[in-house]
Amino acid sequence: MKITFDWLKDHLDTKLNEGKLLEQLTNVGLEVESVENLSAGLDLFKVAKILKTEKHPNADRLKVCDVDVGENEIKKVVCGAPNAREGLITIYAPPGAIVPKSKVKLVVAKIRDVTSYGMLCSESELNLSDESDGITELSSKKYEKSIGKSYFSKSNSNLIDLSITPNRPDCLGVRGIARDLAASGFGKLKNLKEKKIKSNVKQTLKVKINKEKNQACSSFGSCLITNVKNTESPKWLKDKLVSIGQKPISAIVDITNYVMLDINRPLHAYDADKIEKGIVVRNSKSGEEFTALDNKNYKLDDGMCVISDNKGVLGLGGIIGGTRSGTEFDTKNILLESAYFEPRSIRSTSKKLNLDTDAKFRFERGIDPLSIEDGLNKAALLIKEICGGEIGKIDIQTNETVKAKTIKFDTNLFEKITGFKISIKEILKILEDLGFKIKKEKKTFKINHPNLETRYFTGNRCC
Repeated sequence: MKITFDWLKDHLDTKLNEGKLLEQLTNVGLEVESVENLSAGLDLFKVAKILKTEKHPNADRLKVCDVDVGENEIKKVVCGAPNAREGLITIYAPPGAIVPKSKVKLVVAKIRDVTSYGMLCSESELNLSDESDGITELSSKKYEKSIGKSYFSKSNSNLIDLSITPNRPDCLGVRGIARDLAASGFGKLKNLKEKKIKSNVKQTLKVKINKEKNQACSSFGSCLITNVKNTESPKWLKDKLVSIGQKPISAIVDITNYVMLDINRPLHAYDADKIEKGIVVRNSKSGEEFTALDNKNYKLDDGMCVISDNKGVLGLGGIIGGTRSGTEFDTKNILLESAYFEPRSIRSTSKKLNLDTDAKFRFERGIDPLSIEDGLNKAALLIKEICGGEIGKIDIQTNETVKAKTIKFDTNLFEKITGFKISIKEILKILEDLGFKIKKEKKTFKINHPNLETRYFTGNRCC
């Protein structure tokens, strides 16, 4: 699990520094595997404007550009991008900068006898997206006054890679880690007042979970969002993903990834117009095939949990979606999925198909089955804010009712099990800080948490 201190502070109010954070993470059982400064050198990449372009004297496909890099400085840059043109605002990397994707250090170089002082960068070279057909095009309206300034936001926060043990799936989201730190005294957990979807528009795209043996999906929540305009993500969202080594793709995909990383709620977005006659969650049949979003074709065995429509398989539940219903920049209507899949099924399917994804990593360890609506609310409202559109009513289909788990907690056994003593008052405070609801019953306490699985109670954090 990769996090940054800056992202943690979205959920955690603390005055302590990153050095103290690294110590406390280890103290609460979250092992720090590595700390890496990903932002080192990124301040060299500047917003720049092409003032003039000329055909390269010795190469038909190259141009010589006069580039305004700020502070009344003009640089000559040789560029082969077809979209390099006068007036374009883009991103300039000077000699000495290291290109994020290739790790090549730039130098002043002669290209066909013309000296080039740095380069103009594509989004692919900056790990901002897979777009490599031309140099980055920035909005004139937004960046005209930023010429010469660093494109990347300044951050003193390093990339922290945590080793999350199988019994701590609650810490596969930034908020879960923040909650644990807050309970240990490392600051205060922020009370985020999340908005809820208010819509009376019923979902027109029907969803059905087949009732069959070994059905791995117990709940399938969805929300139809119409008339969206998929676009590039805003800078704050791109920066969030880039800060932990993720590559931005499009606003809709980036939002689903952001929500997964932020609150440990995997989601998937379908292009609703590519779905034939509704969705059926069912077991696969031997020999069925589909092309996944990794552009590989997979042949399925009997009994794998698939999301399908009238034409066939759309994706593997809890693991990966398919290309046939994938969202693109021209997508107008989307179906947002937030479901719960049984860990055992996820592990079995991913092992057989040799598939490893961020969603699979979470589902196989077990996530909160009661977070379905929270994920849909957070993602749908972000999509509306960034991409517009109209949000429909949330639809949740279930095969079984999931209730908050309750266990009896005997404080007298605590010292015998752990080998050290804590006062009852402190025990209860720790549990309450973690979000548990506590009811006293004679010599024991009944504790439950409406948003955590049973495995959290049996982990090494609480009891």
